[in-house]
Amino acid sequence: MNMAENQTTVQSLSDVQDKNFIWTWKSNGRGNKCSIWLPYFKDVHKVKKNWVAAYNGGELELDLARIDLIMFYGATGSIPLEFLDDLSKHGIVLMLHRRNIARPYICFPSNIGDQADVLSKQLVFRLNETKKAYIARLLIKQRFAQMSPWLNVSGVAYEELAKARNVTKVRATEARITAIFWKNWFEQLGIDEKRRGDSAVAQALNAGSKFLYGVILRWILFHKMSPCHGYLHEPTDYPSLVYDLIEPYRYVIEQTVFDIVKLQPKLADDSKTLVSRTLDGLKENLDEVVYVPATLQYVRRKNLLHGIVLALRSYLLGESKRFVIPYEGERKGGRPPQVAYKLPGEKRP
Repeated sequence: MNMAENQTTVQSLSDVQDKNFIWTWKSNGRGNKCSIWLPYFKDVHKVKKNWVAAYNGGELELDLARIDLIMFYGATGSIPLEFLDDLSKHGIVLMLHRRNIARPYICFPSNIGDQADVLSKQLVFRLNETKKAYIARLLIKQRFAQMSPWLNVSGVAYEELAKARNVTKVRATEARITAIFWKNWFEQLGIDEKRRGDSAVAQALNAGSKFLYGVILRWILFHKMSPCHGYLHEPTDYPSLVYDLIEPYRYVIEQTVFDIVKLQPKLADDSKTLVSRTLDGLKENLDEVVYVPATLQYVRRKNLLHGIVLALRSYLLGESKRFVIPYEGERKGGRPPQVAYKLPGEKRP
């Protein structure tokens, strides 16, 4: 990149919301901060006292005081150690991801705060087959409940899930129902495809998953849990807990992609545009205000992603007797669930 390009393409965080494929996400609860998904990263260097990241399309000035997570997508350049030191000072998580690499490289800062020893509880509960299966059942039960626009899960399947007393049986039920779900989803979309593949639709779904992945990872680390010790997804060689906690909210991704392709079928063959539209639409959907029966609150949908981490933390620490997953629903009368957590970012109805 020559000097002329440097002079004309350096932008601030405030200038690039939703432009040039820079995907930013404002955070609640920790001040005016945002997460950044910066595609086709080239390098990061200092200009005077500020860090500037170069990418395919320009340069972005990184105000580290306003950032809580950075993902460099398609990274090909170099990263100075001094930059990593500054990320750690500001408590910023760094993810490096490339296409066709399922597990991005993640750098965790050491000063993300929560004084309660929730990590010990997380591991103890994971070693208890009964508690592990209980958590896994509730995650999949909520996943099933959100399939209703495309599949009404039968009472038999719910009963089978309720009787599962180990994670293997939970996953078997989940796999069977999910296969039916995707068959219906693609049929209703009018596309002859399968979920696993490299089509534009599959890439858009995967991009949405990565987006939620980064948000949930941030809150897991903030509350000092291990992202690699899940309950439904058991291997510890990848952030399995993140994928656990995405399950109840996959419907947001699926609805976003479905609506975009249904409205513009030609985008099913245009991966670049479909991915961009999906991420824009996903952020719009997550910004909508919804009612949460579990906590009797109105919040933006994105706060559910923090809320499920709070719900798990509350259950692990014994503050709540049950693992009550926050989900959107209608405001009704009756006795609310007994939970010891509240969602951040409450809105007035």
